[in-house]
Amino acid sequence: MTAGIRFREVPYLPQKLEMETRDDGCVLLRNGQPKRPHPPHMLAPLVYWAAADPGRTWLAQRDPDDPSKPGWIRLTYGEALTQIRSLAQGFLKAGAGPDRPVMILSRNAIEHALVMYAAMWAGSPVVPVTPAYATLSEDFARLNHADRLTEPGILYVEDGAEYQRGLDGMEVGDRLVLYRKTAPTGVRSESLEAFAKAPTSAVDLAYDRLSEERVAKYMLTSGSTGEPKAVINTHGNIASMVKMIRSVWDVGRLEEISQGPQVMVSFLPWSHTYGAHSILHSMTDWGGTLHIDWGAPTPARLPEMLRNLREVAPTQHTTVPAAWAAIATELEHDRALAETFFSRIMVMAYGGASLGQDIYERIQNVAVDVTGERISLSAGYGATETSPTISNVHWPSDTMGLIGLPLPGCEFKLAPVGEKMECRVRGAGITPGYLKDPQKTAEAFDEEGFYKLGDAVKFRDPDDPDKGLAFDGRIAEEFKLANGTWVSAGTVRVKAVEAVDGALSDVVVCGLNENEIALLGFLNEAWCRRKTERNVGMDELTGDETVRAAVKAGLSAYNRAHPNAAKRVARILLQAEPPRPDAGEITEKGYINQGRVQSLRAQEVKRLYSTPYDDDIIDIS
Repeated sequence: MTAGIRFREVPYLPQKLEMETRDDGCVLLRNGQPKRPHPPHMLAPLVYWAAADPGRTWLAQRDPDDPSKPGWIRLTYGEALTQIRSLAQGFLKAGAGPDRPVMILSRNAIEHALVMYAAMWAGSPVVPVTPAYATLSEDFARLNHADRLTEPGILYVEDGAEYQRGLDGMEVGDRLVLYRKTAPTGVRSESLEAFAKAPTSAVDLAYDRLSEERVAKYMLTSGSTGEPKAVINTHGNIASMVKMIRSVWDVGRLEEISQGPQVMVSFLPWSHTYGAHSILHSMTDWGGTLHIDWGAPTPARLPEMLRNLREVAPTQHTTVPAAWAAIATELEHDRALAETFFSRIMVMAYGGASLGQDIYERIQNVAVDVTGERISLSAGYGATETSPTISNVHWPSDTMGLIGLPLPGCEFKLAPVGEKMECRVRGAGITPGYLKDPQKTAEAFDEEGFYKLGDAVKFRDPDDPDKGLAFDGRIAEEFKLANGTWVSAGTVRVKAVEAVDGALSDVVVCGLNENEIALLGFLNEAWCRRKTERNVGMDELTGDETVRAAVKAGLSAYNRAHPNAAKRVARILLQAEPPRPDAGEITEKGYINQGRVQSLRAQEVKRLYSTPYDDDIIDIS
């Protein structure tokens, strides 16, 4: 345990929570620190840094055609501005504007960023689409829905050959398809190199037309139906949000400590608000350097993620709990990795789901061993509709599961909904609504203009609100057992995964109108392979007795700690197929979609409640 050992200095400003309790039972929360002024649009930080320090690296990536090559391809702020202006001229010549969105089908990459910012410069909203919609989908239903909904006039694909199936599955017609590598067939296409044109005064005029009210992006997000909605993000929404994050930092002291620009390494996809805005655009606003990571916390891509972290010492590292779980294990076994990782880092953070306290302690044990200090590891919170970050833990904390407190510039309303308190928010970062869906837009806001996040929250310590808010489950995920007992699926999900200590990456909580809670379980493939010392597929791992015993032991311990019917788990069925993002089983926020999974896997849910139980069911007695 690392309690009592000091935290490495984090230059946060003092917390100034303002709280008001109303007669209607609502609680209003605001941050008393002033929000830093934000620029009128997302291109302003790029223009500023290109002038202030044109040789500073903005983005770095491996060779896209041979990632195994050593070293990094780097793009400076000055080079980026030059290329963005040339591409913006190409977009203007091709008829870009507010009514001609640009759809992007690409992994994170330098060209992806250049196309994104150039299209916005030219006045076109950007529609970044999860690559899985075009590369993994069998029917392309979600890709076609996004296409019909946003009506992009131009499309960009990184590699025409890689995205050929997706393009074939769409009605591209005579629309222009841009590409970096390999021209797609059967469509009108042009390489980025040929598309870029020498900038004229039209580029400067387009820049002058940008404003807070202009739509910057349509970000796709899924609900319980799994059908994407297009969230409208204006330039002001995103520009304001990144300044909210910076407003809890003592920026002058930060620059003294960092002794140079902020540095991050991230794989979080730019088709999701977390990676696109809280990482990419936030680092752009900082004038920081972002190393694009083509790894991920999966068996196939983990080596690349670790390779990058061995080479680049970040000043901040923000990622999802699954990645932190993988990093914790590697830090424990790789001293060189740990020394590099902890050498410059000031703050670590997570989002998208709750991080287990055990993972936190393991990371801190290594940090203390290497540096003699703990490193702040905290959470951020938000949604696609909030651009996304609206709160975080902006103080050193050793408690996981918190969402923190509001950032400067937004106001929380905790509104009673049944026995829970729903988190609602308003401020400059909040979306004006959903594209072409006035009904869902109206339903998303309450009578005072607060966006309803659908999450229940509670104070960690009701007697000391300054200790922050904790996630208390999804309002929509509350359900009743047959005997009328209410179940908080979010709470059961988090606690059950924590109890199994590594074997499970996630669970879906079932039991609506049934007598007991049961789970569909998704394995942490990397952990299971290490535990079993077997390099086999998920089909075999779900039946492996070592894995099944670990799951049963963890859930048995969970049941001993939670014996009441509202939390006790009766059985679990391990899934060989992971949740499919292209089918809506993973939301754009990174959460597992409880309702969608149960709908698509109705037969698996039926097995959990069909007696006698088959041999695949793990009974937790």
